[in-house]
Amino acid sequence: MEVLKIETRRLIENIYILIEGDGAIIIDPGYEFDALVDLIENRDLKLEKILLTHGHGDHIASCEKLRAKYNTPIYAHEKEKELLLNPNLNLSSTMYGDISLEADFYVNEDTEAYFNEHKIEFIYTPGHTIGSQCIKIGENLFTGDTLFRNSIGRTDLPTSSSEDMKNSLEKIKLLDDDLIVYPGHNSSSTIGDEKKYNQFLI
Repeated sequence: MEVLKIETRRLIENIYILIEGDGAIIIDPGYEFDALVDLIENRDLKLEKILLTHGHGDHIASCEKLRAKYNTPIYAHEKEKELLLNPNLNLSSTMYGDISLEADFYVNEDTEAYFNEHKIEFIYTPGHTIGSQCIKIGENLFTGDTLFRNSIGRTDLPTSSSEDMKNSLEKIKLLDDDLIVYPGHNSSSTIGDEKKYNQFLI
């Protein structure tokens, strides 16, 4: 399985594209719709799923266009529904235009989903938003704005909670050290390195 990253130019947010054979899934498609279409078309990929770690505008900006073009379902955590629908809560009203988004599937930790033979695990990690989740696929952990390299996401935004974040980080600390961390911003890491060097996990 190939993991590609596109960093958006507008808000420096990471979009991840997972490719295996001619199938693909996208995690957190922000403001780079044309680049995503070019990749899909140039490699003749079938976009199977769009997965969201959380619902902020910089992570969902291309969702509707991708769904309309490829008829691809969008997956978000069930606790994130209100935020996705409200441009003030999802902060898109402060970015490049209001976004109100309805996901096709609202998931929780018991939801079963797959990308080919790879199980998709949804790990509920509120704190940055009430419906934030990490997404584990194989040895890859997509942490959105919950966990960054040597840092964590903000907890002073609508539906954020510092207490929830503390609890979510305790859950993350239980994960395997070898997992590769792909955050919503900045560079990748591993769970093991974050346990050693991230002051919020030590």
